Amino acid sequence: MTTMTTSETETYGGDDYIGRPWLYADTADDALRRLCRAIDLPAEGWERPEHAYRVIGHLISAVQRVPEVLACTDYLIAQESEITVPGADDPKAELLALYDEIRTAQAAARETTAALGRVHAHLKDLKSHDG
Repeated sequence: MTTMTTSETETYGGDDYIGRPWLYADTADDALRRLCRAIDLPAEGWERPEHAYRVIGHLISAVQRVPEVLACTDYLIAQESEITVPGADDPKAELLALYDEIRTAQAAARETTAALGRVHAHLKDLKSHDG
């Protein structure tokens, strides 16, 4: 697993983020929400196909990281010696189902990355008449 350096954590909130990995996910969620709002209206930096090309390229980078986050989730759960699943008749079966869902989500993220890559490739060749 990768450990972030001090300079990397300073970029995203410094000491407030150390030991609180969900804050990074919250920051990513907030950034995507703000992105959707910014491009919903005509805005500087979102006027030509080249702008979409750049945004999609960054989204590809973000989505490429999802399988690793899921792998870390899998690892985290596997390290627990005793996990209970309240209300489950067969906790082991529930955990196996969870691991299966993690692998399904990883495959979906990889397919999403590939699909975004195809969109990105098509956007590369588009040019606006005024650009």
